[in-house]
Amino acid sequence: MLTPLHALLSLLLRVPRAARKRLSDFRWSRTLMEFGPGAQIGPSSIIYNAEHVSLGANAVIGDFVHIWGGGGVSIGEDTMIGATTVITSQSHDARATSKGLLYRETHSKAPVVIGKNVFLGSNVTVLPGIRVGDNAIIGAGAVLTKDVPDNAIVMGVPARVVGSILDDPAERA
Repeated sequence: MLTPLHALLSLLLRVPRAARKRLSDFRWSRTLMEFGPGAQIGPSSIIYNAEHVSLGANAVIGDFVHIWGGGGVSIGEDTMIGATTVITSQSHDARATSKGLLYRETHSKAPVVIGKNVFLGSNVTVLPGIRVGDNAIIGAGAVLTKDVPDNAIVMGVPARVVGSILDDPAERA
């Protein structure tokens, strides 16, 4: 015999993905600080402190993305965020032990700003206080520890600028 919880889960698993996505978008449109027209969030993504997160028009957040919004997160219009990306605007004080505290007893917050028409590949990590400029491309697996200028192509751990979208690839050959 199914418990009520198991019965509910069984029903949810039968709901087509498109319907789950519409339900997810409806939920986020009611909880985010801003949910621009045409914005989409993968149904398996999680956003903490959603009331401090804004998502611009036509921005797309892939599946399994985690966003910690306590310090504020702004994602510009037409931006794409790949699956399993982590964006955090909050952390703990790295000097906690020198103050006689445990890391879990401290909190630090710094806003994250991701510009317009940005493409973050899968598995990118964006740390607190980072600004990503408009039209930037961030390669899969990059860890952003510094601001990214407009039009930059960035990759690596820690991430570094490797080019510009304004460069002509023919000139490099």
